[in-house]
Amino acid sequence: MYKGKKKWIFVVIILLITGYYFFLNPYKQEYFFISCPFYKITGYQCSGCGSQRAFHEILHLNFREAFHQNALVVFGIPYFSLIFFTSFFQEKFAKLRQLLIGKKTILILFVIVILFGIFRNL
Repeated sequence: MYKGKKKWIFVVIILLITGYYFFLNPYKQEYFFISCPFYKITGYQCSGCGSQRAFHEILHLNFREAFHQNALVVFGIPYFSLIFFTSFFQEKFAKLRQLLIGKKTILILFVIVILFGIFRNL
């Protein structure tokens, strides 16, 4: 019972964060948005740079601009949503869930994130 309650609390937190990014604009720094310390120190964009702006654009259905800000977010949101969805129906989607969060998949995703961070600065 406690585990199911935890998931719904997580859903509420996600909805609050989504509302925050929908109504407030990360392009304007007059609100509280986290800036990248790696970018501030090095001048290079990390794999996560632009993700807040990309999420804001996705919520406003500007997928082209979201892809321009951070392509990983555009592909990552459906991926992590699928992981979250399968957590509610673990018996039904056990094989899919294992594929999504298996060791090989996580390793491949790690390599993709590192390579994205490197190639976006060339």
